[in-house]
Amino acid sequence: MELEKLAERLGLDVEDIRELLELYVETTCSDLAELKGAIEAKDAQLAHAKAHSIKGASGNLGLAEIYELAKEIDDRARANSLDGLNEMIQVLEENFNSLVKDFEKGG
Repeated sequence: MELEKLAERLGLDVEDIRELLELYVETTCSDLAELKGAIEAKDAQLAHAKAHSIKGASGNLGLAEIYELAKEIDDRARANSLDGLNEMIQVLEENFNSLVKDFEKGG
């Protein structure tokens, strides 16, 4: 991920993007942990809420891959279908961790 391209696409400067991404990483890390806990507890309503939060934040930043994964998890959880979500969450988490590594390297 290149911060300059993301900043340009969103009409912001690089420092603003850096601050938004710091907040995004912090919030999404927490949401992911709660999402995994919700799946373990078979709490579809909480899983829906956390996936929806990740989806929204990712969409606002134009992070398409994470957005699409979170959307699919959100849709399934909203339909009370939690089967197979652990694998999807693992892929979501891998994408998120890759984004974090890129961000920590400076974009």
